[in-house]
Amino acid sequence: MRARTASLALVTIAILTGACQKPRMTTTDENKAFIRVMLGSKKQLTDYPDRFDRTITMHEPQMLPFGGDYQGIEAFQKFYPAVRKYYDFSTWELLGVYGDGDTVFATTRVTIANTARTMYIAEQFTFSGRILVDVRVHVCDALQKN
Repeated sequence: MRARTASLALVTIAILTGACQKPRMTTTDENKAFIRVMLGSKKQLTDYPDRFDRTITMHEPQMLPFGGDYQGIEAFQKFYPAVRKYYDFSTWELLGVYGDGDTVFATTRVTIANTARTMYIAEQFTFSGRILVDVRVHVCDALQKN
């Protein structure tokens, strides 16, 4: 009887301990949360040096003044000031963040600086574990309102 009572007590403690623990976030969920915070707070990649590979590749649409492929953080630091001038970041709005496996997509809406034009942006972030290794930007102009 004592052995049975002790066994039941141990099983009960094990069940309660497991039920009280928070489930651990998956790497995909961690990466989605990182992108949500980075874009939602309008920060830039270099504000998070522990989250990207220094040889990161970035692909910007050719239709943009700073369009092209860039390799490494030094290249990012050279073209990114043009990004900050092109968009009116006071209008930047994060619409959603979606992830599957090592890929996270974020959709945003922003006004082009000194215009009434709105641009929708989908950014594709590719991770290796928790480290960002590739960013591909897709854009779509919205029609101007009269």
